[in-house]
Amino acid sequence: MRGSLLTAIAILALVGCGREQTTASVEPALKSEGGPSPALKNVEPAVDAKPAVRSQFTSIDPAQCKLLEENIEEGGWSRRLCDGIAGYKLELTDSDLRQDIIVIPAKGDRRELGLTEIIANGAFNTLGKTAEWRGRDMSSPDALIVRLGVAADPEGRKPDISNLIVVRLKPSACIVAVVPPGATQNEGAQAIADGKLPECLG
Repeated sequence: MRGSLLTAIAILALVGCGREQTTASVEPALKSEGGPSPALKNVEPAVDAKPAVRSQFTSIDPAQCKLLEENIEEGGWSRRLCDGIAGYKLELTDSDLRQDIIVIPAKGDRRELGLTEIIANGAFNTLGKTAEWRGRDMSSPDALIVRLGVAADPEGRKPDISNLIVVRLKPSACIVAVVPPGATQNEGAQAIADGKLPECLG
């Protein structure tokens, strides 16, 4: 009789242990139903940041561009074609010491910027030798920045005024801003090119 009682107590003890292990193993699963684990409540979802605006430079040095036409008589004039990026090309025109750019996209209309009329007011002018293309996607740049030196004195007794010209490329090319010389000239031109581009000048 005593042996049977001890056997029964041992069986009950084993059953009790089995129930406790089962409850412990199920409890975490029950806690996770209906919401994330408390450790995940403060985790913010990942947000894709916009790509940074970048610059890419190409040469508009006449010596580096393809000569299309030239006439050294009667004041002299020439046309040269320079490679840009993303299918763009820049045609440089030089007539009687006045220069201009025609922007030629891979698709769409070619546009003459009118640097002599809009920026130089007919004065002698000279382009810098580098074009800066700006955008988040260099396969489709948003803006172009070029330097234009404008004669302050037709006799050449004063240095040229070196302006940076900001050009919108879409939907068609046009001048949108002129940044005069200054300590932050480059940063100012880039800020304009990187923001909401103004309306066309002229």
